[in-house]
Amino acid sequence: MLGNGFGYPEHMIYKDALKISGRPVLADLTTMTALELGQAVEAGNTTCEDVASAYLERIGDREPDVQAWAYIRPDKVLRDARALDQGPRRGLLHGVPFAAKDIIDTVDMPTGHGSPIYAGCQPDRDATCIAMCRAAGGLLLGKTVTTEFAHVSPGKTRNPRDPARTPGGSSSGSAAAVSDRMTPVAFGTQTTGSIIRPASFCGVVGYKPSYGDFGLSGVGQNAPSFDTLGVMACDAADLPLMRAAVMGAPYHPLDAPPASSLRLGLCRTPYWTEAEPSTQTAIEEAAERLSRAGASVEDFSLPDGYAGVGDCLPLVSGYEFARVLAYERANYPDKLSENLLNGRVADGDRCSYDDYRAALASITGYKAKLADAFGEFDALLTPSAAGEALVGLAVTGSPLFNGVWTALHSPVVTLPVLEGPNGLPLGLQLIGKLYQDGALLDAAGTVFAALA
Repeated sequence: MLGNGFGYPEHMIYKDALKISGRPVLADLTTMTALELGQAVEAGNTTCEDVASAYLERIGDREPDVQAWAYIRPDKVLRDARALDQGPRRGLLHGVPFAAKDIIDTVDMPTGHGSPIYAGCQPDRDATCIAMCRAAGGLLLGKTVTTEFAHVSPGKTRNPRDPARTPGGSSSGSAAAVSDRMTPVAFGTQTTGSIIRPASFCGVVGYKPSYGDFGLSGVGQNAPSFDTLGVMACDAADLPLMRAAVMGAPYHPLDAPPASSLRLGLCRTPYWTEAEPSTQTAIEEAAERLSRAGASVEDFSLPDGYAGVGDCLPLVSGYEFARVLAYERANYPDKLSENLLNGRVADGDRCSYDDYRAALASITGYKAKLADAFGEFDALLTPSAAGEALVGLAVTGSPLFNGVWTALHSPVVTLPVLEGPNGLPLGLQLIGKLYQDGALLDAAGTVFAALA
């Protein structure tokens, strides 16, 4: 630790030879967490403009290879940063850069939804999450690539850990941008597995809150019964910061309890055999390491019916998605991909209203069963994905290990603490109790520290 009074890690050292706007800056701002960046700006150790310049330089260097961004205007970012420097401190995120998936509306940037239908389309207001972060002093860098309407057709983004492999979807650009240190935090959305899976593939922290906690005004819909706004970050400590900013709630820093106070359930789910053997081994070894660190780790048995929720999920999401896209289907059918039209949209057209309502009822019933079974467990441990990111860019991977938890509205965190046979990231997925996100984030902090 440096003797600077702020307890910053060793990488946060001054580089005297580097001057921007006549002020000393930290050696490598892009290696810092969002929390550290905010602290450095508040302490006067750097400026918002310095931070913006560092990230813009990183983006300029890496974007040709990663292709994570759908829209970015460096001149606008720098103007916004200077305005933050010249005004009073706004709030929790003052000077902290962030990015937004390109289905989230921004008043000063187009929202393209990953579709030629909306290329260059300019919203007339910010989505709630953007407005809240800007009010807290956050600095929006740009819009990140999404799959078509947050469905399955891949965008242009490459996985920074291996450009020959998929970054996942649909929040592909956000995961890749955070992974490659082009932004410390980014918004994604999840309807089945679109935060957790790309976070796992790209080796970053992913957080899907309890359904409804993050406002969705100004966020493109997919299946409204499941759609959830979430966050990707490099460090678990940034999750409470972003949660407080988005919700306009008091900020409670991560308060990771000692491992000995945690009761964790190893939840293999009915899909366990679909995970690659190396993934199964990695999850079980993680459970053993946590046990050795003092945590109580037990096998967790799901109530009967879990797989049935998985059967209900495509009925509900298909029915709703087909209707969300009613305008585009009627007016621009030639600009919609075959993947979209022949996939979940076609499933939705085949689903009757009665089947849709029955599926929703089944999911609601199982949610109560899970709450009872959860008992005193602090979190459940499961795979974030079947394995490492898939080779090739034509598909984004399966959400098999994510979708049911999304349908049940559970809060979920994935942590980049495991490694696959090719040296690529594997996420450890933690499932929390509904609407007890703070406890889940604290538990995730403990697990992250024990396994990272």
